[in-house]
Amino acid sequence: MIQIKEVVFLIFISLMLTLALNPLVDFFVEKKIPRGVAVLIIYFCVVGTLSLVGILALPPIISQTRKLLSNLPAIISSLGSIPFLSKLSADLNNFVAEQVVGTSRNVVKVTIGAFSGIFSVFSLLVITAYMLLDFENVREAFLFFLPEKPKKEARLVLKEVEVKLGAWLRGELILMIIVGSAVFVGLSILGISYAAPLGIIAGLLEIVPIIGPILSTIPGTLVGLSISPIMGVGALSVYILVQQLENNLIVPKVMQKAVGFNPLVTLFALLIGGKLFGVAGALIAIPATLVLTIVVKHILEYE
Repeated sequence: MIQIKEVVFLIFISLMLTLALNPLVDFFVEKKIPRGVAVLIIYFCVVGTLSLVGILALPPIISQTRKLLSNLPAIISSLGSIPFLSKLSADLNNFVAEQVVGTSRNVVKVTIGAFSGIFSVFSLLVITAYMLLDFENVREAFLFFLPEKPKKEARLVLKEVEVKLGAWLRGELILMIIVGSAVFVGLSILGISYAAPLGIIAGLLEIVPIIGPILSTIPGTLVGLSISPIMGVGALSVYILVQQLENNLIVPKVMQKAVGFNPLVTLFALLIGGKLFGVAGALIAIPATLVLTIVVKHILEYE
């Protein structure tokens, strides 16, 4: 499993996407649309939406991201004028310099990594399409290897995993969009530069519970501090306000207790996943823990 962990991650993510999209496929099938045509419609809608968003939003995002990266050393240096941040400014400058040198020395590796990433995304789409097309047979093929007696219980386990994992992923996607948009709007109202890439960072890090939202506040607050201490406090206030709204209003409504883990359990899962498999392990720690919890619960209840 360790040797083929990249393949395992790819299949696991494909499974999550399949569980998230399968209710839509079933909806079209109930309307007497062939399953293959339903999958094509969903793929067309998803790709079309992403393409439209890319055409409208990508140019300003790329422009702001380039400006942010090019001005990053100046932003970090400007923090040195604030007494209690002078040490942090020096450390960040050293870190950025090391990363730039490291990247320039490994151009070939970075290029290969980019092509590998594109191939992985393509593989992910193809595997997900096949799973959606033949989802019932995939489930039955998995059950085929089990003895006859526990098959009924195993079907219940798979059904609960499908429902909860699909609900979790759909909820996370909605949360990422809401949080990213809210941070973008809040920073734009304050007049802080680079609101678009900072909003995207906040949205993407939303996938990592507890730690992600905390990490997302750092770049936005640093950009605000580079303008003035008051602007830094304003940026930090935006992130705190969004997180409070998220924890007390958005999460209960959107997630509808799809996971419902204790924060300590969530933190342990993230630490263990990150320790074992790095960033990828941290990303799939919560869904993997969700699946494991369902399986263990049914094993303990099984007679």
